[in-house]
Amino acid sequence: MAKKAKGGPNKSSEIRGYKDANPTASPKEIAEALGKQGIVVSAQFVSTVLSNAKKKGGKIGKRGPKPGRKAAMASSIGNVDQLIKAKKLVDQLGGVDAARSAINALAQLLSS
Repeated sequence: MAKKAKGGPNKSSEIRGYKDANPTASPKEIAEALGKQGIVVSAQFVSTVLSNAKKKGGKIGKRGPKPGRKAAMASSIGNVDQLIKAKKLVDQLGGVDAARSAINALAQLLSS
């Protein structure tokens, strides 16, 4: 197990802070700039810290954080009004299976 640094600045937070202030900086540029401030880090370490920040939802990088499953599902289903109408239909017809059967019957009538 790696030894924990005693005292000194938190390198990861310094890297994230520098990236926030300079969004277009590459890992090599960040490592060089922090080296001038007395914080010795490699470009690979900078890259790892920034990658982990993206995975944890940090808004670092050009595209920002990835949308969560709920956001992706909501955009693929439609807006909230459509979901409310679908829920009312399901309730009126007595369940999802009954609503599905009614919709399939309607689709057959419309395609004839």
